[in-house]
Amino acid sequence: MTAPIRRVALLMLATLSTALLAACGDDDSSTAPSTTTSESSTSAPTTTGLTPTSFTTLVPVETLPPVETPAPTAPAGPVQIDVVVGVDSSPDRVEQVGLGEPITVNITNPNSHDEFHIHGIDLEQSVEAGVMATFNFTADAVGTYEIESHETGDVLVVIVVS
Repeated sequence: MTAPIRRVALLMLATLSTALLAACGDDDSSTAPSTTTSESSTSAPTTTGLTPTSFTTLVPVETLPPVETPAPTAPAGPVQIDVVVGVDSSPDRVEQVGLGEPITVNITNPNSHDEFHIHGIDLEQSVEAGVMATFNFTADAVGTYEIESHETGDVLVVIVVS
C-alpha cells in the first residue's frame, strides 16, 4: 500500500474508532433522551447526565529517510593540465581523465627550446624557451598516455583515461 493511501486508511480507522467509542457509553435510552454537544475534536460526545471523557487517538506516522544532497560536480568544460618542465613535471605525476572528456595540456620549458610529444595520440609541438605549447584533444580511448620531452627524453606527465 502506498504512503498516501496508508495515511488515508489510518485516518478513516481513527474516525471509525472515535465513532465506535462514542457509541459505547452508558447510554440508557429508556431513562434519559440522548443529546450530543460538540466540545472539541479530542472530546467524546456527551449525553445528558454523563461526564465527558477525553481521549487521544495515536496515528502512526511514517518516518521518511533523510534527503541526501548530491556531491558538487566539476563545471563543464575541458580538463586542463598545466606542466612546467623541472617544476611540476615527473613520470610519477598521473592525471586521471574520464573517457570522452575534452583535454587541454599546456607545457612550458622555461629554460630551453623543447619539443613535446603525446604518445598514443601522436601530437607533437616544438617551442622556444619560455613559450607555452598547447595541445587540445578528446580522450576517446581508454589507456595510458605519456607526455615526454624530445629534448631530454623525460616523461613529464602521464594521462590515464578510464
